Amino acid sequence: MGKITGIYLAAGHSRRMGVNKLALPLKHSNVGSLGLDNALNTRLDDMIVVVKKEDCLDWINPVVKEKTKRGRWMLVRCGAENQGQAESLKTGVRQAIKLQSDAIVIMLADQPFVTAEMIENLMSRYERFNPLYVASRFQGIIQPPVLFSSSVFPALLKLKGDQGARSLFEDYQISPGSFIDYKDERLLFDVDDMKDYKKAKKYSTS
Repeated sequence: MGKITGIYLAAGHSRRMGVNKLALPLKHSNVGSLGLDNALNTRLDDMIVVVKKEDCLDWINPVVKEKTKRGRWMLVRCGAENQGQAESLKTGVRQAIKLQSDAIVIMLADQPFVTAEMIENLMSRYERFNPLYVASRFQGIIQPPVLFSSSVFPALLKLKGDQGARSLFEDYQISPGSFIDYKDERLLFDVDDMKDYKKAKKYSTS
């Protein structure tokens, strides 16, 4: 099915947290590195990590940083992230187009419990049925990680402001697709504020 590229969105400002949430300790690593490390242990052909222009990358675990030296992931800085989350997403999509990607898997850096198996499931479903997208879902709500075929790239590049890829589903702009439903809320849990972080720490020990 061609080249599948991961886009790891890590350009947020953590305003609700008050500190850089990606650097907060969790399990054997931190919030931002856990999902990235898992993604690097999949069959993804490339991994694009989108960060803020001024990001010093202190949230990236040294073990994960080492993998970039072996060509496992590349860093792309978004200079327009203040214009909304759509800009960081589009930055990743443009880079994926340069890499001649046939599909992308969009992931969020504040979802520390996304596993390598979950990403593999998206790719396997795509390779088997060739839908426009394969989306993760919990209790009927679509959440990242989501795989999009290159046919959806033009629609993604039209997003503006704080629009995320979810708006494409809400507006019924893309179909048909496929869904993978999860029953464990921990898998798709995202860390937005300190209350979420405390909950994530409980999840990590249960």
